[in-house]
Amino acid sequence: MEHQTLYFGDCLDWVREWPDECTDLIYLDPPFNSNANYNILYGRGNGTPAQVRAFTDTWRWDTAASARLSPMLNAIGNPAHKAIKGFWELLGESGMLAYLTYMAERLVEMRRLLKPTGSIYLHCDPTASHYLKILLDGIFGAQQFRNEIAWCYSWPRNARRYYARTHDTILFYTRGPDWTFNADAVRQPYSPESEGRDEYAANASAFEAAVVLDPRDKLPQDWIELPPLRPNARERLGYNTQKPRALLERIIKASSNEGDFVLDPFCGCGTTVVAAHNLGRRWAGVDISAFAIDLIQERRFAPLNVTANIRGIPADLESARRLAGAKWADFQAWAVTRVAGLVPSDSMSSDGGIDGRGTMLAQPQGNYSRLALSQVKGGRFVLGQFRDFLHAMERDRAAIGIYITLDSVSSPGARSEIARLGSIRVGANEYPRVQLWSIADYFAGHLPNLPTMADPYTGQAIQSSLT
Repeated sequence: MEHQTLYFGDCLDWVREWPDECTDLIYLDPPFNSNANYNILYGRGNGTPAQVRAFTDTWRWDTAASARLSPMLNAIGNPAHKAIKGFWELLGESGMLAYLTYMAERLVEMRRLLKPTGSIYLHCDPTASHYLKILLDGIFGAQQFRNEIAWCYSWPRNARRYYARTHDTILFYTRGPDWTFNADAVRQPYSPESEGRDEYAANASAFEAAVVLDPRDKLPQDWIELPPLRPNARERLGYNTQKPRALLERIIKASSNEGDFVLDPFCGCGTTVVAAHNLGRRWAGVDISAFAIDLIQERRFAPLNVTANIRGIPADLESARRLAGAKWADFQAWAVTRVAGLVPSDSMSSDGGIDGRGTMLAQPQGNYSRLALSQVKGGRFVLGQFRDFLHAMERDRAAIGIYITLDSVSSPGARSEIARLGSIRVGANEYPRVQLWSIADYFAGHLPNLPTMADPYTGQAIQSSLT
């Protein structure tokens, strides 16, 4: 594990390569099992919104989940064995069990990575936090549980049939009985304006007022009151679940020292790694989204004149070819996000011929939506597969299609189909409806000819660039 490095891919693949006891603090905010999908709309086709999810946290029982479960049930020496066996008997082959086996694989490895004085903070959703606490008890030992921390929002959410949810849960465990904790570094100054206690104290008895107002500078408690990021906050980057940097700074100050190593295996838009960097810690982040890696580099660290090392992202055509051969899903996701404005589709296995989606900022002329679609193919070009993609475009009334291959394509049949579909007009400019574009083109410095696209996470205009 290298300092100041961003790793692209599944964190499980990376952490298995790293040595024992190499990190001081792990914070993770993994995908929750709450069935909450974060959608961005890309125009309408046949009256139905064409959607792409920035990410999805819906879990289903499938062959991958079954493959995770079997070894855990048989491996009695696995720290997660007892917890997973109990979940299997309680929950059966369900989406929740699929999620818990996924988390178990990774949490076992994270315990191995922690130094004896290290700590882990797991940010969880209330639909799964109780299961995750049992899982952590099994992996780390119940005696290593330190706190269930409530991060309290300042903005209550409307709820008519239940209590409004105004907090997230963060589970704090340590690797061993002796751990780093800097209480004085995270004293919480009294703030009557944010807590609303000045009004209470004014109407309370002298004794009650003294309890509320004294001491004004208190040691950290197991609840943290920080507002969520406002939509127009300067640090917001468009991620729906982005956490405020102040929250991560508090955790990092409390459970690490300057020069210690901080790991975020689901680093998303990079809040943890930038907080660690600013606080003088060494750090590494992993994310399965190539878009996230680009975002952290360009919008987090570039303004600080910091260049992160990048691992797992192809640097040339041959490394792209190796990635395609070893991890096709990772290659697909990376290839799609080389085109500014596109994000991977919901499911690589049942995408109906579509691997990426995006939306144009302006409405084209004619009977088209603003939808742009892409498909990624490796190996030899097959005209029939290309025609299937064109049918998928017509089905979804997409204005533009980008057929992405590893190597350049010179098929006369493909050229004929492209000529048949012609072009679209957006404003004063015309663009081909379908374009053949390759990763070879990408490394040669050539991008598809596209109208201005919308940033998939903010909806703002995004400029084409070689990232």
